[in-house]
Amino acid sequence: MKFLLTVLLGAILGSAATFYYIYVNHADSGEQALMRETLLTYLPFLEEYITP
Repeated sequence: MKFLLTVLLGAILGSAATFYYIYVNHADSGEQALMRETLLTYLPFLEEYITP
């Protein structure tokens, strides 16, 4: 079980790091705005899972 949680945490952190790398190094300003808008649009729905 501990191994599964470690792998899951690594996958989440790896995905976030990859997203940030693409955002900083490969996206132009229009694409960055679209990425920010998408994250902010889904934030209210994600709060349901983040807050206890």
